Amino acid sequence: MLPARPQALFLARSSVSTIGLLALWWFVLLSPLLILLRGSVEILGGLAFGVNSGRLVTETAAGDWSFKIPRELVIPNSPEHPGPTKIQSIEFDLARTDAIAFTFSLPLYWAIALAAAPTRRGIRPMVWGTIVVAILETILLLVFVQIAASHIAANLSMSQSHIEEWFLNFGNFLVLDVIPYIAPFLVTISLHRELRCQIFGFGSAEPMLGDGPTASGARVADQRQRSRRQRVRLRPAGRV
Repeated sequence: MLPARPQALFLARSSVSTIGLLALWWFVLLSPLLILLRGSVEILGGLAFGVNSGRLVTETAAGDWSFKIPRELVIPNSPEHPGPTKIQSIEFDLARTDAIAFTFSLPLYWAIALAAAPTRRGIRPMVWGTIVVAILETILLLVFVQIAASHIAANLSMSQSHIEEWFLNFGNFLVLDVIPYIAPFLVTISLHRELRCQIFGFGSAEPMLGDGPTASGARVADQRQRSRRQRVRLRPAGRV
């Protein structure tokens, strides 16, 4: 039977770990991650928008998140708003199901990182990658909130052009449907040298755990060769 290739073993490990960690995320870790996400959004969002962190996002009775983004604009005369009206902030609610999407990248990264280095060598990349992905998720949520506030402001002021609308929709597409799914792979590849070398096929990397009988046979052959050299050096010279 042919030995399994490292790429096939990585795909098998990543498939199993993804199923397991996504189940753990959904049934156990979802609520704690939402609490941490909201806290980080309050801190970073307060710094980004220049408001009190406690006023940026609040939780409704239904479990949704209510955002209050500072934005000064003048609403023109309309049947709903007779006479120009000046507002200081924009308020909108984010459903809890939509907020859950911004915690998905963490279990996905854990699954890929665990499959890439299932040994103690992978502890440090796992920790640093978790920090990077968590910060990225917070930034993505803040960008999403800013895009949503811009959409609402444009509808109220009726001053949005087609180009601005296209850019806002494209940014929304990247934040929701692209970056959360590709970011865990990019972070894993950037932090794990062994996986990076095996995927792109350049450089030298030590084989990962479970690389199959080929890697273990090579290590055994190397040990035998070193011991043979030592015996040769220790052998006394013969007489002439």
